[in-house]
Amino acid sequence: MDTDRHGNVEAAFSLPNELIAIVFDELDIVSLLRCKQVCQLFRSVIITNAQLLYKAELFFGRFENGRHCNLDTAGRLRACRQYQQAWNNLSFPDSKFIDMQGGHAWELSGGVLCQTMQSRSGLACVQLPCKIKDIPEREWIVNDFGFEIRDFTVDTSQDLIVALEVVGSIPNRTCNVHLRTLMTGEHHPMTAVPFVTHLLSDMHEELRFLIQVCGPRIAVLCQDRGDDPNSRLVVWDWKSGQQKLYIRDTDLRSFSFVTEDLILVGIVESDETPPRLDILSIDSFGNESEEYKDVSYICGLEYPKMKADVLDMLIRSEPTPGWSPSQTVQTPFFFARSDRIFAITMRLSPESNSTEECTVLIVPLSTIVAQVELSHNIRKRIVPWMQWGPNGSYMLLRSPSEVWVCYVHGMKFIQLLPWKKGNSARVYDFNKYAARRDVRNEQTTEPKLLWKRLGMPQSLNSRCSAFAEEVNTYLPGRVATVEVMPSDTSHDWEAAMIGEDNIVLVSVSLPIRLV
Repeated sequence: MDTDRHGNVEAAFSLPNELIAIVFDELDIVSLLRCKQVCQLFRSVIITNAQLLYKAELFFGRFENGRHCNLDTAGRLRACRQYQQAWNNLSFPDSKFIDMQGGHAWELSGGVLCQTMQSRSGLACVQLPCKIKDIPEREWIVNDFGFEIRDFTVDTSQDLIVALEVVGSIPNRTCNVHLRTLMTGEHHPMTAVPFVTHLLSDMHEELRFLIQVCGPRIAVLCQDRGDDPNSRLVVWDWKSGQQKLYIRDTDLRSFSFVTEDLILVGIVESDETPPRLDILSIDSFGNESEEYKDVSYICGLEYPKMKADVLDMLIRSEPTPGWSPSQTVQTPFFFARSDRIFAITMRLSPESNSTEECTVLIVPLSTIVAQVELSHNIRKRIVPWMQWGPNGSYMLLRSPSEVWVCYVHGMKFIQLLPWKKGNSARVYDFNKYAARRDVRNEQTTEPKLLWKRLGMPQSLNSRCSAFAEEVNTYLPGRVATVEVMPSDTSHDWEAAMIGEDNIVLVSVSLPIRLV
């Protein structure tokens, strides 16, 4: 056996380096990095091969390789390193202003900023540029849709606009969910019906909509904000027009897709139980409407016990799990769909304080998936806060904008700092591999980065009076404060948004600033 093993080792060392590299390219990233530590030969093969280096850069940056890019591997490697260096240094050499259109609805998704026009029946769209990825800026107008757009969302990967139209009056009001192409506004060729309709018979004027697309499915949450609030969550297969899920309940506050089949919903019940994040399987529902008390959810992740009323809850996560860049954008790489964060914002009214408080709970996809796997075939499994929250989430006392809500993308979260006249922002990055690389940077003579590692768990209770138990949370990551506008600028910006390639500053009275 020893002789055979010795012979195999000698045979490996006698192979051409190019063949060794081909073998290494079949390995997963962990095995590849281990091979780098075996001997000088293996290390030399890995650090001199563009494909293997690019594979490692994709892993540490949490990227996927783009399928529609003409760059060779060496070019992609160079772009990937430049891109990560730009985010590490938080340097923004290029910026521009984008005019506000005076409309009432907008969306930032897939690197495209869309706004309704003053007529409320058309959209102004801008593809945000990125020099490193060779993504050009492009502007276009989607003219008159033929109806007033109440709200909308877009999916650039499917050239899709989902636009809502509310027609009729109480008690015969309906919501038409139109399915159009993003580039032309025409009826989408992949759908069997031009729109689907949902009856709003018992809902009033103060309506708020939350819309999300995930592959072949669209979900719409309609919330009545009047004196008798209630909510409805409906999911359709937009290509066939078939309804997949319909839930109606006052306890349902927000949602976001986890996968094409799983949805994360925010539940705030009227009794003394803490708020929950429940995970539902769409495929387990029929066509009939259900009240939430009858829903057989997979598991529910409880918040800490509270001594406050929940005024509002919003779940945000971008991009959705089914998203990938459009073929028209030849990006060399893009954010990996294997992990991302969910930002759950809750506005609270503590019993002992007349001042409202706001928390943002950051929950990575991996935390949610782990709890789903632990649930197996047990339905309605309740997971107390102490079993999942302290080491599977990160809670901030922050108050992000209620209007400009695109403050999360991938593993990053951004918050404008109002006490600095909106000229600075705090950026959180929960990519643990980026944080580990920062540690190595601190041990070298390279220029110091703006990023600081997130410290060990600290109690939130000294600054937040809404919780009845100790709240300590921790996730690996890093945080940086960056000046996004010169300090002598007289403008007061209202919010900061973040995309994969850009930071966007917003003020209603000023053009949008892109950096």
